Amino acid sequence: MYTSKKIVIAGKNQCAVDIHKYFKNKYPQHELIGVTNSDDDVNDGWQPSFKKYLLKNRHTEYRLNDCYDFEDMLFFSVEFDKIIKTENFKSKKLFNLHFSLLPKYRGCHTNFVQLYNGEKYSGVTLHEIDNSIDGGPIISQMKYKIRTNATAQENYVKLMNTAVKLFKCKIEDIIDNNYKSTPQDNKLAGKYYDRNSANYKELKEFKIEKYDLETHNKLRALIFPAFQHPIVNGKEVKRSLYKNGKFICEYV
Repeated sequence: MYTSKKIVIAGKNQCAVDIHKYFKNKYPQHELIGVTNSDDDVNDGWQPSFKKYLLKNRHTEYRLNDCYDFEDMLFFSVEFDKIIKTENFKSKKLFNLHFSLLPKYRGCHTNFVQLYNGEKYSGVTLHEIDNSIDGGPIISQMKYKIRTNATAQENYVKLMNTAVKLFKCKIEDIIDNNYKSTPQDNKLAGKYYDRNSANYKELKEFKIEKYDLETHNKLRALIFPAFQHPIVNGKEVKRSLYKNGKFICEYV
């Protein structure tokens, strides 16, 4: 059995909190460490602060570079905001939970672009981290059908819940070093989305002449009440709905 003394969860939001809690309760024999995102200000918003959770429960928090010299470590990135450079780490047991079905939608804004592009399915990929960005060998994926009327916020919650579920399914195999990984087919990767790929302030205002499926998908990709509503013909849209063959806008 693979006996790791240090388990690092690096990331944010409810997803990182739930994974940390699960591991702490399931595997108390290991030392559990949290690494938080640079913009975590210890305040809960619509999502809990991972840093606040760690401090409140007196859990260990390190900086990323504190983890470089750990040899007996499993490192899990859960929407972590820093690029992991494998050459900095003594341990090569580095993993990422990515919010898309890789190799498609590598990079940032994956929830938004999948809805905006009208994808019918989404999911989460657990993969090894290599020196590419989201291009490491795939260990496992969990796929689901995107609901026709799901907003960006609702689908993001679905992605987080799916990530936690996938982690629970595969963590035993990873601890035991009893897993296989498959190289990604780069020919299927498509576009890489960097941090500047989506300017939500510029995208959110619409002048609609024809309300069709493409418009519906673009609108719901921008409906994230914790942060914004899209604006159609000067009105904030609370929800874009497809009902009985017709599309309907509900306004704030």
